[in-house]
Amino acid sequence: MAVAEDLRKKLDLGDRLATFKGPGLTSKQEVLVEIFGAAKGTGIVFLLPDGQGDVVKVPARADMVVNTLRNVVLGVDRIRLCIVEHFLCAAVLWGLDDAYVYVDGPEMPLGDGSSEFWIRLFEASGIARSAVSADLELKETITVERGDRSLIAIPAEKFSVTYLMDWKHPLIGQKWQSWDSSKDIKDIYENRTFGMLQEHKMLGLDKDVVSLTEDGFTMPLKHPDEPVRHKLLDLIGDLALVGVNPMRIKARFISIKGGHEMDVDIAGKLRRAITI
Repeated sequence: MAVAEDLRKKLDLGDRLATFKGPGLTSKQEVLVEIFGAAKGTGIVFLLPDGQGDVVKVPARADMVVNTLRNVVLGVDRIRLCIVEHFLCAAVLWGLDDAYVYVDGPEMPLGDGSSEFWIRLFEASGIARSAVSADLELKETITVERGDRSLIAIPAEKFSVTYLMDWKHPLIGQKWQSWDSSKDIKDIYENRTFGMLQEHKMLGLDKDVVSLTEDGFTMPLKHPDEPVRHKLLDLIGDLALVGVNPMRIKARFISIKGGHEMDVDIAGKLRRAITI
């Protein structure tokens, strides 16, 4: 159900910028997403129906994360919203820093598992892309470690991300990839999620996203290193949980076999370390 006019006035929402209605691939439920303008400094705030005619505000921040097992899940009390990282990555790359995002459903639509779905929605809806300047200083190195995995934020002159992937798969193995704001955002947003075919079949995703078989992939890749590029997409989206566009942070992020849990951990540490 769309945001009622009286609720919209109560919440003081800005103009409706974009609307999407379609199936959630994991829940198999129809999901409605409405994006509204917000005042500068608001950040990205999700509005989730509480079942009683009102909504719960859930800011895109690390302290609102309740699960990172397969994707990033935000929540308050019993209210949950899954798969927020791909939308957040699109918002970061597009410079959509302040918005209210009303979601009537348990998850953000997945599309093909990349962020391209959201970029195309922004374009089609007339949301102008905004340049993002690195203006937030990181004064000291921040590190998160889990066994042989690590994620490091190092003070730098601009924002950049680097990822090392190490999968025991004949077409993946060890691969490095990096990205910074001087490069085309398409190098990031078009890269699809991936996973083992058996797991995707269990989730009902095997016909929609890239799956790994023992010796290959179920569909052609957009880049030979598309899986590691998607890891960068996830990292950028997760870093949005600092509460501001992470491309504003003057830091080089180096992830060695990292994942959502570590990304969320460092986002929380960054929020405490940076003056916003």
